[in-house]
Amino acid sequence: MPRIAPLALANLINASDELAILDVREEGVYSKSHLFYAASLPLSRLELRVRKEVPRLDTPIVLVADDPQDVATAAARLRKGGYTKVSALDGGNAAWKAAGLRLFSGVFVPSKAFGELVEHANDTPRLKPSDAEAVMRSGESRLYVDSRPMSEFKNMSLPGAYDCPGAELVLRAPAAAQDRPILVNCAGRTRSIIGAQSLINAGIPNKVYALENGTMGWHLNGFELRHGVEALLPMPAQEDIATARQRARALAEKLGVRFIDKPTLATLRADTTRTTYCFDVRLPEDYAAGHLPGFVSAPGGQLVQATDVFAPVRNARIVLFDVHGVQAPMTAHWLRQMGWEVQVLAAAFNGTALEEGNPLPVLYPPEKTTAVDGTELAALMHHSQTLLIDVDDSRTYRRSHLRGARFLTRSRVAELARGEYAGKTVVFTSRDGLLAQYAAADAAALGLRAAHVKGGTAAAAAMAGLSGEPEFLCDTDDAWYKPYELAASLAEQEQAMRDYITWETGLIDQLDNEPGVRFQVHLARQA
Repeated sequence: MPRIAPLALANLINASDELAILDVREEGVYSKSHLFYAASLPLSRLELRVRKEVPRLDTPIVLVADDPQDVATAAARLRKGGYTKVSALDGGNAAWKAAGLRLFSGVFVPSKAFGELVEHANDTPRLKPSDAEAVMRSGESRLYVDSRPMSEFKNMSLPGAYDCPGAELVLRAPAAAQDRPILVNCAGRTRSIIGAQSLINAGIPNKVYALENGTMGWHLNGFELRHGVEALLPMPAQEDIATARQRARALAEKLGVRFIDKPTLATLRADTTRTTYCFDVRLPEDYAAGHLPGFVSAPGGQLVQATDVFAPVRNARIVLFDVHGVQAPMTAHWLRQMGWEVQVLAAAFNGTALEEGNPLPVLYPPEKTTAVDGTELAALMHHSQTLLIDVDDSRTYRRSHLRGARFLTRSRVAELARGEYAGKTVVFTSRDGLLAQYAAADAAALGLRAAHVKGGTAAAAAMAGLSGEPEFLCDTDDAWYKPYELAASLAEQEQAMRDYITWETGLIDQLDNEPGVRFQVHLARQA
């Protein structure tokens, strides 16, 4: 397999050609140390994600891992799936660091660093939690909006706050606020900053502030958070939508965003020499109700927050769409500042057949293995020689899993062929059922008696039952956990929050001479 030296890869990152740097270690391992522009695409989920994230088969791909065998396995799978330009970083992360190049910890690093740069360049107005709580206690009327997805808002939110995910702010917040000041928060910093600055960039007349350090800062100051609340900021009237559309389009055009029609989109898609990502930036539930063919759900605030996840091919084209003409231009104006070539599809649903759902394109189908339904699984679990393995995300497993299921990352299936588990019948399960099929095929290739649960965990739950008692057969390094998720005590949790905030604020100082960084922040100070 072709190998590329670190300095040669740095030159490629600085160039304008398309390039995907895929770190195939598990996400938790990746989060400890990785290249700035390396996307996390774990070997355990490669077949399920790569066709969606790297859609063009002749895209140049550089693989990164610590173990040469992991690189070789990933390369073999990619070649089997039709990818033609696969190479590896010679010596991996260790060689990159030895060449004098920087490694980063954390996830969503390009977007997080960009958010810090935006705050620094614009001096984005912010309120300390103590000042914000004092205003709240005084009874002064303000609109409190949380720019995270509803799932995160429901987990913890400020008293009296509404959920309004990032790209929805310019659409929904001005009408709801009327002439009141607006305070924007997230869990930490980035989406607070980007959310507040979105409203300022769009030119709304209200006073706007970001809550310094978000809900983590609020908690660390000793203030109470709500849990389990669902309160989405409502849609405004048509005249307010029209005003928001005018603001968003004017801002996007000012930054050089192109607005294209359907024939132009068809031309872009027909160009086999370039990658064209097509993202629907509305809320997930709106997307699920019906969307344009070929468009992937990427809510605008999350797209800006996690560009490396949604679009790991550097220098690709991005086309955005929404129904109201607000979320897409607002998202586009941020992507433009991050160095992306981005267009907005200025077209309605009229005359276009809508799709429902979001089918998952796999690299290639898994080899066939025995499938068992819930009844068969319940019977098998009465035998001591049956081992039930959940290969899902460990965060999902912790919340709920089939009774008797033990957790093991798919990339460690080979460990089942050794020691106390050798000779058992291994049944794999996962939430969607598909990852379990790949794991069962891996096990069968190793000579194990393997099967998978038909239809996934949910389909078998009625017969096999669910449990919250975890049993881990390996470290849960398959996933990056938020600072407050795994701490054993309140003190450890709060220290993890402080460390995370320090990490975020420190990113801006690490951008000097970083290969490929082409951020150009639009300056817009609040009047």
